[in-house]
Amino acid sequence: MEYDIFEEMGFDPKFFDLPKNLYQFAIGEMAVKYLETLHPDSIIPLAESKAIELLAEIKAILEDNTLEDPECFCRISAIIAAFETRGVPIKRHDW
Repeated sequence: MEYDIFEEMGFDPKFFDLPKNLYQFAIGEMAVKYLETLHPDSIIPLAESKAIELLAEIKAILEDNTLEDPECFCRISAIIAAFETRGVPIKRHDW
């Protein structure tokens, strides 16, 4: 499929990969349906362990002296990347 018109308008063509997006949506729905069949006691420890991993990574980022800049852009970018690598979308301004 040609994306020239989208690219000319400034759109990223990867967002127009309809078959992939449909598969991802369908798989996401299946995962949610499966998780709904589980008892909350079996899901909570997994979610808590992932949250603890994220908090540990954020702590390491905050303590990383190589990420020094006056406005903390490097640290903010690293923290956002930590969320995004775990599938947590972050809405923010691009600087």
